[in-house]
Amino acid sequence: MHPHIPSLLVVLAAAVVAPLIGELTRRIGLSIVVLELALGVAIGPQGLAWAAAEGVVPGVATIGMAFLFFLAGLEIELAAIRGKPLRLALAGWIACLALSFAIAFAGHAFGLFDAWIVVGIALATTALGVLVPMLRDSGTLETPFGRLVMAVGVVGELGPILLMSLLLSRQHSAGEESLLALAFLAIVLLVAWSLLRGVAAPPFLNLLRRTMTQSSQLPVRVAMLLLGVLVVTAEDFGLDLALGALAAGMIVKLSVQGAPNDLLQQKLDAVGFGFLVPVFFIASGMKLDVAAVFTSGPGLLRTAVLFGALIVVHLPLMFMSRRVGTVRESVALGLYSATTLSLIVAMTDVAVNNGVMLPQEAGSLVVAGVLSVVLFPILASMVLGSGVPRRASAYHDHDSL
Repeated sequence: MHPHIPSLLVVLAAAVVAPLIGELTRRIGLSIVVLELALGVAIGPQGLAWAAAEGVVPGVATIGMAFLFFLAGLEIELAAIRGKPLRLALAGWIACLALSFAIAFAGHAFGLFDAWIVVGIALATTALGVLVPMLRDSGTLETPFGRLVMAVGVVGELGPILLMSLLLSRQHSAGEESLLALAFLAIVLLVAWSLLRGVAAPPFLNLLRRTMTQSSQLPVRVAMLLLGVLVVTAEDFGLDLALGALAAGMIVKLSVQGAPNDLLQQKLDAVGFGFLVPVFFIASGMKLDVAAVFTSGPGLLRTAVLFGALIVVHLPLMFMSRRVGTVRESVALGLYSATTLSLIVAMTDVAVNNGVMLPQEAGSLVVAGVLSVVLFPILASMVLGSGVPRRASAYHDHDSL
């Protein structure tokens, strides 16, 4: 009789193996998210069947998804991208979104996928959390081109999250979802105004700053409480979780402006990327219907179309950015903006759970996202060459979204 090993223990072991493989394949530059998804497939029901999304795994994975968006909120630097970068990013994203929905509807008309609204939103997303560490590591983030990529990434996450809450959620009525979106926009505007105007922080935020290095770890506890309240009060938040978690991350970002060494972010990175976020991605991999993607003609065709659509959708942004950069920078910007995975995984997970999307369609979309993370940043770096000035970076290497 073989001893029973809890699924969570197997998932945690996979979370340790993923960065080890990442170190062994460092020259290839595989994203940690790709490795976690692949390991989830390997240990899941379609692989070795060592673990399943059961017991405490779904609950921890839900908190991990919340932390994913929370940490994305911490990455947003509104003060650094105001002005021309943000205006270009907004105009470019709107044009890309229109083309994205047109392609998605055409795919639906030809019978490639049913959930064309999900596909339309997904194609217009950008993996900000994947791009920021890459740009920091290369010393490009503080350059004009780097700030433009940051602006595109911010809009490519905020916009789809808002659309997700309005168009895909089944937890609330349309009116309630609109109120949530308006509340979120109000929070974003408040944060942006505070950052740009230097408004004095409330006393509670000053308290968080004072206790940053004390043994009480009050700022970390408050951050966990914000997410805990979101998870407990709505049971299955779905996409509302993304809105609230992202807003919470932006609020915490405001509270630590000027704090030395980004200490709180390092601590939250440790909690999120060290435990919660890997569980979410590995659990998502366990639920992927990869057999429907790789063992059938329709699955392969659907994946190829979606992968190609990621580039086509971002062509308007490439053309619009020619006004502020070189041809090489415009092409590289389009490739970076087409790099997406984290939002796709979260979006398809919720869409499948809500019955909006079929598992085989979700699998094709995630695989297309995996290919974009593996290939597009490498191609963008090759296109740029030495054409973008770079600063020396002291950024420590860690895996992000």
